[in-house]
Amino acid sequence: MSSIYYLPGRSGRVAEGLGAFLQGQCDQLSGREVAGDLKRLVFADQLAAIRQDLLDSHWHDDGRLVANSYGAYLLLHTLIDMEQYPGNIVLLSPILGAVQTQKLFFRPPGAKRLLQSFEAGTFPKPRILRCIVGEFDWQSESSRCVDLCDAVNGRLSVVLGGSHNLDPEIVRNFFVTTEY
Repeated sequence: MSSIYYLPGRSGRVAEGLGAFLQGQCDQLSGREVAGDLKRLVFADQLAAIRQDLLDSHWHDDGRLVANSYGAYLLLHTLIDMEQYPGNIVLLSPILGAVQTQKLFFRPPGAKRLLQSFEAGTFPKPRILRCIVGEFDWQSESSRCVDLCDAVNGRLSVVLGGSHNLDPEIVRNFFVTTEY
């Protein structure tokens, strides 16, 4: 039975939007919502809940993890202290640390830890990691995605003209045409 574990972004829902599409691509879709059950937990407990989900039913060669935006940030922070993930991972517009523009500043918990693990080569390399980011995504800097993919031998796809909220048709096309 094929299954996908999905962590949507801050306002995303597991069974809506991309989640609804993913549900049609597998026998079983599960995951956690940042705006739902995880919101009530402190950062360390969020990571512990995700870790337990992965170990309970998604830690195998056929495992498929899909994470979007801040959901990707949580997933990567969970994986940083685990063994090499044996399955496939797809990250969409991943948050990889603090970002700042002229008007906005965002610093998630543990912002430097991921970047340091990529730089030091200590992040555990999953079997397969694919990352998709928009060319003009201010929240998911493509240079950081390059660093991530270099550190874990992942593949990066940059959507020309794309922003943080990737065009749903491009995302669906990626999942239809790519083995994940």
